[in-house]
Amino acid sequence: MAEKSEASIIEIIQKMVRDGESEEKIIQSLKTLGVAPDKAKRLLLLGQADTFALLRSEITKIVKQSIEEQRGQTERIIGEEAKKAADENRERLTKAVIADLRQYEKDVTGQSKTFEEQINETVHRVTDLSERVRVKLNELGEAVRTVQLDMDELKLKGVGSRNRYISLLLIVLGIAFAVGDIYLLFTTFGAATTSIDSIIIMVIMAMIAVTMLFVATVI
Repeated sequence: MAEKSEASIIEIIQKMVRDGESEEKIIQSLKTLGVAPDKAKRLLLLGQADTFALLRSEITKIVKQSIEEQRGQTERIIGEEAKKAADENRERLTKAVIADLRQYEKDVTGQSKTFEEQINETVHRVTDLSERVRVKLNELGEAVRTVQLDMDELKLKGVGSRNRYISLLLIVLGIAFAVGDIYLLFTTFGAATTSIDSIIIMVIMAMIAVTMLFVATVI
């Protein structure tokens, strides 16, 4: 009976707590019901604990229900945000790839132009070298023909011993030019760079050496 009475009192306390009554008013009401002050405080604590437990249970239930109700909408929002983020990343990546490709194309085009300019410059230099060598060969040919005419004239005049000295001198000079040309050949091509003028000088020295040796044989 005491337990039933105590349980009834706890229910009264819980109702008053839910109604928002103050602690003093609840204790005063319990005193009116004949409950001792110490017991009233203990029963108040029990009633408050049970009330808070019920409130916590109700709050948990409400939160779960709200989450279940909002789950579909939440999943839809998350899906939309994820799709939006993926689209933005895809667009940004596409722009970056296109920019890289355009830069690569620009670099390749620039390199192609530079290579083409180098080829054109090399062709021009080779053409210029060929022209200069051709001019020098023509000059050497004229000189050889002049020397041959002079030698023929000297032979007709009976100049023999002088021709031998001239022949020996030309042979010595031809050999000297040949040795000098060989020296330039090794020193020039052994260097890091070889200029067009160096090649022309070597060609001219070689032609002079050949011409002198040739003239020496016909004297």
